[in-house]
Amino acid sequence: MNIATQINEVLRRVGFDDTTNVVTLTQAFATTAEDLWDACTTPERLARWFEPVEGSLRLGGRYRMADSGTVGTIETCDPPHALTITWEHGGDTSRVSATIEETEPGTATLTVSHYGDNDEHWQEYGPAAGGGGWDAAFLGLRMLIDEPGSTLDEVMRAMNSEEGRRFVSDVAEQWSLAYQRAGAPAEEAAAAAGRAVALERELWTPEG
Repeated sequence: MNIATQINEVLRRVGFDDTTNVVTLTQAFATTAEDLWDACTTPERLARWFEPVEGSLRLGGRYRMADSGTVGTIETCDPPHALTITWEHGGDTSRVSATIEETEPGTATLTVSHYGDNDEHWQEYGPAAGGGGWDAAFLGLRMLIDEPGSTLDEVMRAMNSEEGRRFVSDVAEQWSLAYQRAGAPAEEAAAAAGRAVALERELWTPEG
């Protein structure tokens, strides 16, 4: 697939105040709500576009992401429409909500919102770091939906290609614009996005 076309498939929104922030992504996928829910909640399919997830994947259960070490609790679960989890990583706890709506036959829309604190990480990178990570996830999900045999290795190769490097930069620019629409000064938003690009590229660079 052409990674560049993914940029304009996502609607990005930012909200923030003195203490909290939220980044929200919305995208339509060429599938049913039930299939999109399955892709987002079953370990077998999550491991092909997001990362391996283990644990008690039910309401009130605890999950663990095998690669990043992120853990959390499944707070709400309403298949195939809504899910809320805590997101516990690096000593910080935030919250992620996901909603799925079948907007027309054969098309389902996913909205993910990640709520966090307006902490040092946010001050340094703004929405482009966390938002950029979710953009990469949405790219992987689209690859899985469009090409059911795709794997996480293919997502990694795509993100480490020259096209993938441009994707990281272009996504950061879009988050900078969303940040500005939410009220952030343009110079501050652009500088934070630039720092986020360097961070994201480092995260995607294979070790060794």
